[in-house]
Amino acid sequence: MATHRPALEEANSPPHRCCFKRLAATERGSTLVEFAIIALPFFILLFGAFDIGFYYWGSEELENATAYGARLVRTGQVQANGLTQAQLKAEICGRTAVLVACSSRLRLDVRSGRSLADITPPLPFDSNGVLKGDADFLYLPGSGNDVILVSAFYNWRLLLKPSDYILRATTVTRNEPF
Repeated sequence: MATHRPALEEANSPPHRCCFKRLAATERGSTLVEFAIIALPFFILLFGAFDIGFYYWGSEELENATAYGARLVRTGQVQANGLTQAQLKAEICGRTAVLVACSSRLRLDVRSGRSLADITPPLPFDSNGVLKGDADFLYLPGSGNDVILVSAFYNWRLLLKPSDYILRATTVTRNEPF
């Protein structure tokens, strides 16, 4: 009779107790459970690394493209060809690959003066903390020997963070005597 007693106890015990004993006794599926525990932090770190990498790549691309745009102004190509702000923005966006929807997210500000002290850097945000529109930025490429400040602002969206970052690239140079 002693041998039948554990069977009777199992039969009379609540069903969840029986399942827990069987689950604790077996190792089947342990790899799946371990992966489920590790998967979420792993994928968050992986996507975070991609986000940071793309952020720096985009920042570097914006710097290089803005320097190219400033070169077009400095050499007088913008003034000689009568390029508008939208056309110069298209030239800058043509130099980027990772800046998605560049023409709609990029804001461009070009200011000129006789010296650097004559130029006030632009403020990219309105009173609500939102990136200003295209019409709110200046476009004054200047003439020969003027100092120019070319600023580009790009609304960067991250994968893991719901808010956006603003990438900023600025180049200061002096126009050639064209």
